[in-house]
Amino acid sequence: MKRTFIIAEIGPNHNGDINIAKSMISSLSKIGVDAVKFQLAIPENVYSDDSFKADYQKKNENSKTPLEMAKRHKLTFDQHLELKSWCIHEKIMYLCTAFDIESLKFIDKELNVPIFKISSGENLTKDLIEYIAQQNKPILLSTGMTTYEEIRVSLSILNSKGQKDITILHCISNYPANDNELNLNTLKLLQENFNSKIGYSDHSLGNEACIVAVTMGAEVIEKHVTFDQNAEGPDHKASSTIEEFEQLVLSIRRSEKMLGNGIKSFSESENKIRSMARKSIVSSVNIPKDTIIKESMICFKRPGTGIPSLETHLVIGKKTKCDISSNKIIKLDQIS
Repeated sequence: MKRTFIIAEIGPNHNGDINIAKSMISSLSKIGVDAVKFQLAIPENVYSDDSFKADYQKKNENSKTPLEMAKRHKLTFDQHLELKSWCIHEKIMYLCTAFDIESLKFIDKELNVPIFKISSGENLTKDLIEYIAQQNKPILLSTGMTTYEEIRVSLSILNSKGQKDITILHCISNYPANDNELNLNTLKLLQENFNSKIGYSDHSLGNEACIVAVTMGAEVIEKHVTFDQNAEGPDHKASSTIEEFEQLVLSIRRSEKMLGNGIKSFSESENKIRSMARKSIVSSVNIPKDTIIKESMICFKRPGTGIPSLETHLVIGKKTKCDISSNKIIKLDQIS
């Protein structure tokens, strides 16, 4: 079993406060998270005058427009440089999703993100995916709201300058996503249809969906995390607390141990139980020396340390070399 790569998606849940962001990085680095991920955008480059907020954003954030909302919850380019340095200090990987071409070039050239994460909303954005196609970095491609044909289009563009290392993330773009929407069997279909590594970007409440995804072969798990589920902001209510995220990490690592390597083998303790629980060929009566053993003289009883019960051909028709008491395991050196 490969080790699952676990991403804590902070996104805008720092509410534009770099001290909150740094505190979250420090906390997450202590619970075994592999990477923290942020979001970066120049709001004016993302939103036109015709933009509107999603229903979940209207419920959880009081800004009148998406542009105003984005401005309230963003950090500057320089602050992201500071976050990258803080991640290095805390020994955790810094990742970031960019939502406009200028921000994308910045996280690539200045922040040197080791992996490009393409959000569900940007997986068909021409300038972003064409730029990423020209680079040579691993890619996480989120697929919420995306048909199989649209995924093929994205993959075609991303691989147009050479085959890329792409992990396709199943995702449901609802915040929070309801259990009956998750459709985790899609993971199998993504793997089969695109012959790709798969992962899961989770927007559901609780940890169960992520655990199921790991058992279905997800190599990457991404889930939103917050410092306070009651804070004002678009993503807080659909995010895990840091305490909940710690339980997620522990559960994933335990699940990996349970899944094992897929090779059928026995542990030392199971071998001992195997010897105890299996049955051997046992004498059902006293059998004198020089007796030809008949089927009526044997039975099958525990333990399994003697001749296996399926191998009666090794015993029936053989002559005893010594007296064999009733209810005893018959041994090969007692017969000829």
